[in-house]
Amino acid sequence: KSWTDYLSRSSYLLQQGKFVADVIYFYGEDNNITSLFGKKQPNIPEGYNYDFVNADALLNVLSVKNGKIVTPSGMHYKVLALDANSKQMTLKVAQKISELVKAGAIVVGPKPTGTPSLKDDKKAFNTIVDELWGADNSVKTIGNGKVYTGENIEKVLSASQVEPDFEYTKPQADTKLVYVHRELPEQELYWVNNRNDRAENLEATFRVSGKTVEIWHPETGKTEPASYSFVNGRTKVS
Repeated sequence: KSWTDYLSRSSYLLQQGKFVADVIYFYGEDNNITSLFGKKQPNIPEGYNYDFVNADALLNVLSVKNGKIVTPSGMHYKVLALDANSKQMTLKVAQKISELVKAGAIVVGPKPTGTPSLKDDKKAFNTIVDELWGADNSVKTIGNGKVYTGENIEKVLSASQVEPDFEYTKPQADTKLVYVHRELPEQELYWVNNRNDRAENLEATFRVSGKTVEIWHPETGKTEPASYSFVNGRTKVS
């Protein structure tokens, strides 16, 4: 196959698949995303991908189906994480989070301290907050969902039995890989990038099983079958 054919096929698959993320991250209502995360990323544990969500999308796009937070486009998430910037939360956002939790969503984040809107009913706001959020490092079950107050996102994912989507061994202390995972109707596509300018011999683990594995080399266009094994519902590849 020619290099052009390879690029065309790769581009097609990347555009067709759905991005896989376990966490949807709400960054609040009174700051833009660039000011909050222009120089740092949210504290999402390694091995999990995430999407940001603003108030408009949270209110109008998200719903819950089969215990997952979903969008009309087919995206699905295991956990809604709230940034510290969301402590000032409008009543309508609090009401939406309450709706999602009662339908089965898992939420983790700090307890809201107030609403920035002078028009909001403070009593109604406080009633929702007290119903959903407990003391720090606590968990409350409301309806079919749960709210973890001030807890570590990694612990919440672990408690929800959500294993990392991608893990790898570290031959050296500074070994660093990043990844993107896209889900296709009959395939799972992982883009894996080595952040160091050196070859690494390691074992990667993917949260997929029951499929054969190919390695695609973007620098040459070469594809080849990989040696792999299935362990506890996941795939290990050297």
